[in-house]
Amino acid sequence: MTLELKHLHCERDDRVLFRDISQCVKRGEILRVAGPNGAGKTTLLRMIAGLFEADGEVLWEGAPLSAIPESVLYIGHAPQVTRELTVQANLQFLSGATLEAVRHALQAVGLRGYDDSLVRELSQGQKRRVALARLWLESRPLWILDEPYTALDVEMVAVLDQRIKQHTQAQGVCLLTTHQPPQQLDYRTLELGHGH
Repeated sequence: MTLELKHLHCERDDRVLFRDISQCVKRGEILRVAGPNGAGKTTLLRMIAGLFEADGEVLWEGAPLSAIPESVLYIGHAPQVTRELTVQANLQFLSGATLEAVRHALQAVGLRGYDDSLVRELSQGQKRRVALARLWLESRPLWILDEPYTALDVEMVAVLDQRIKQHTQAQGVCLLTTHQPPQQLDYRTLELGHGH
């Protein structure tokens, strides 16, 4: 198995968010983490990504994922971009990509010509597109996407679905949370908040 979650547990303020989460996700698979607000979806993704210490084990090809963070591309619910920098500067800082690669990624997400725009001048949907442009810039086998469809229009949702398909067809793995089930993707679902 490529990604193994073994007995993950999280307790916050004397409340158990989830317990004994065990899953195996193979290359080429998509796992959607679902559940009501407050069920621990974001916490679980951040734990898997190594942003919270895991109570349990997260393994990537048999080794602790925390020891190989370069395997993971995590894009959180809030766009992880710096408001006072340009779009280009943000993406080059986050990904280390060339200017040519950044321009290609911006074209892919419908932001051609926005290279020199300050992030603070963009709409919420455009900021989300800037964050998602990293999916065209960073070659990492495990994608962890927290609510990636937030603030996207129908056209960009289709573009994102196609990019996720390309990633899994190339034997990548994708974990994501969404309130609305994706219409164009084949995935398994892990439900939180129902006995977990």
